[in-house]
Amino acid sequence: MPKGTVKHYHDNFDFCYLLFVSLFVWAIVSCSEACPVACNCISNQKWECTNITSLGDILENSSRAVRELTLIHITDLNSFSDHLGTHFNASFEYVRRLEIQQSTINRVSALFVDSFPNVERVFLGDNQFSCSEHILTLQRWGSKIQKDKPLQCSSPDGMAKTELFLALKTISRVKEECPSPCRCVVKSMNSQYSVPNLLVNCSRSNLKVIPDSLPKSWVIELDLSHNQIEDATPLFSLPFYRNVPVLNLAHNHIQDIQVPNDTSQKNHFRLLNLSHNKLTQLPENLLGETDTFSYQPLIMLRSNPWMCDCNSVKMFQTIAMKQLHIIGDFIYLTCEGDLEGQLISSPTSLHRLCYVPAVAIMTIRCVNIVFFILIALVLIKTAFDLRSMYAVGIFHYFAHLLLLPSR
Repeated sequence: MPKGTVKHYHDNFDFCYLLFVSLFVWAIVSCSEACPVACNCISNQKWECTNITSLGDILENSSRAVRELTLIHITDLNSFSDHLGTHFNASFEYVRRLEIQQSTINRVSALFVDSFPNVERVFLGDNQFSCSEHILTLQRWGSKIQKDKPLQCSSPDGMAKTELFLALKTISRVKEECPSPCRCVVKSMNSQYSVPNLLVNCSRSNLKVIPDSLPKSWVIELDLSHNQIEDATPLFSLPFYRNVPVLNLAHNHIQDIQVPNDTSQKNHFRLLNLSHNKLTQLPENLLGETDTFSYQPLIMLRSNPWMCDCNSVKMFQTIAMKQLHIIGDFIYLTCEGDLEGQLISSPTSLHRLCYVPAVAIMTIRCVNIVFFILIALVLIKTAFDLRSMYAVGIFHYFAHLLLLPSR
């Protein structure tokens, strides 16, 4: 073989070797860049990713168009939106199959759902769902969600084992019926023994009047605390408030409550919080005839400017003795006015207000005796005068004048 030919052969071999090594290194680098660290890339278009915190973690340093994506052990689909943008949305437009497994799903952002515009099948089996308004976005996938496995709520406790989309439909309806600016939270899908299964939270909403509507067909716990409400009378006159056994009206400006005499509108509260208002007297008929009910409502009345006199303190203490614990914070009620800070529950208050000094009693007795003596003297004098008049014939004279002789 000619010498030049051998040298040319070796040069070609070296070139091919270097080219092979370069291609090998490029393939390794390309693969390492294309497949995220948190994922197992089964093929070019099929990934399984575990314990990621953002979709941005999957596509960082990668532009591969994945078609089948599986997410495992995800805790919050809402946090994925932190790093999403136009680039990532475009990259996920090729995903046709999305599967989420072994995850606790308590939030799903709209941006997460929008990141898969062309997904055809979504698998959500083998997950735990915290059913609330924070996962209502799942409804946007609609029929794309495959129901090969039962999808049920795992929390809250009152909604456990409820079919997922039935719960989401109910939550969506409640959200539409919820009075503005309140927040409505479904606590359970059914209610037994008048236990509230819907919380309507209107606290700190700058309300001056109570809501004139509430979601229907629910037993409601209504929180109206920390507002500027002055008139609470509609609570006892509007029929739909009979579905509100628990009502919090603390920290408002209520001075009086007009409770109607209609017995059907009384005693529908199991817990009524009227603390931190401006009540000076216990509203008439507020407690009603609780002896006719199988339960006694619990009423909270502390931190009101109660005006104390003998009758009002007696009434409070009588209620506390006859209907034990009906006023839940009775031992904390205090007087305003001359007895400011004095506990209504204290026997000293009753003694101080209702006690009449001995001197006053003796004075009253003496006055009564004097009046009795004067009245007796007047009667005796009148009787004596009448007898004297009869004796001298004055009565006969008047009788003669009245009985004139007939003609």
